[in-house]
Amino acid sequence: MMKNRKFLTGFTFTALLLLLSVLYSIYLDAILPKPPEMIYGENHILLDAPPYPPGIPFIFGVDRFGGDVFWMVIDGAKYTVTIAMSAAILRVAFSVFGSIFYILYLGNLTFIIESFIRAIRFIPAVILAMIFFISSNTPDVSAGWLLGQQLIILVFIGVVPLMGFLGAEVRVFMDSDFISCSRTLGASKWWLIKHHILKHLQPRAFVLFTQQVVQTLLLLVHLGVFQILIGKIKEVTKFDGLYSGEKVTMSLTNEWSGLIGLSYHELMLDKWIILGPCIGFTLTIYAFRLMGKGLEEVLADSASRGVRVNNSRQLNKALALTKEPFELLYKENRGKI
Repeated sequence: MMKNRKFLTGFTFTALLLLLSVLYSIYLDAILPKPPEMIYGENHILLDAPPYPPGIPFIFGVDRFGGDVFWMVIDGAKYTVTIAMSAAILRVAFSVFGSIFYILYLGNLTFIIESFIRAIRFIPAVILAMIFFISSNTPDVSAGWLLGQQLIILVFIGVVPLMGFLGAEVRVFMDSDFISCSRTLGASKWWLIKHHILKHLQPRAFVLFTQQVVQTLLLLVHLGVFQILIGKIKEVTKFDGLYSGEKVTMSLTNEWSGLIGLSYHELMLDKWIILGPCIGFTLTIYAFRLMGKGLEEVLADSASRGVRVNNSRQLNKALALTKEPFELLYKENRGKI
């Protein structure tokens, strides 16, 4: 798997991003120089004040509160990517076991369950997320409990359609000839799940994980546009170097959807302020897409290699049944020469 260039590229980028994000919180934040509150020229003449446009040393610029946008994106990466990966893992896990359970044990209720799943598919995920997120974000709830509720919402939104997809695949797999033979020989449902179904779904689960991470990240982007973010928020006094007094809302974690949503008005003013988190989302989504494509190529190569090995074994067995295939012909024609 690690020999695949696409998978290796996406994995390396994601790992380095998370490592740099953790190092920033632990060590780099305390030693890196902060952007100047104001820039003065000769004779203490004010030349500029935040926000500063992108340049050196501020790659993504500086926002109106004096924060380096690049390091804000790096700081929020561990929260955004971790939330997306956690939601994806739980989605795939619940979908795998949920689809197996309702196909094998709830045969009489399959029609009702699949009708509910089809109905959920017609509702945009961002609409469901907005409804649940707004209702769960109350002032008296703690940050940890709020984050747990939001993670459950992200999992529920994706697990229902994914369970329908895997359920259809499990149903087709259960109609296979060797499954019918196993049942005829007395195999129980648990034996089929352990030795056949889970092994069949295991390779697909890794690909589905990368796809679900991408879907979760896209959902977070959409929520950010509607100014809905992960975690708690704080109110600060706006300061642009010249005057202050206006109360504005900021994210406590620098989570990327919050950086986009709470700075959405900057699209009409200083666009570079939201450019940083947009680039972070784009590169991370592309990295997980690369990992997904790499996994698909590895699985396809393994499947084709398995077919070649089986064909080679069958050929060797056929040749082993016949020893010296030209010996009789040689002996028969020997006296005629």
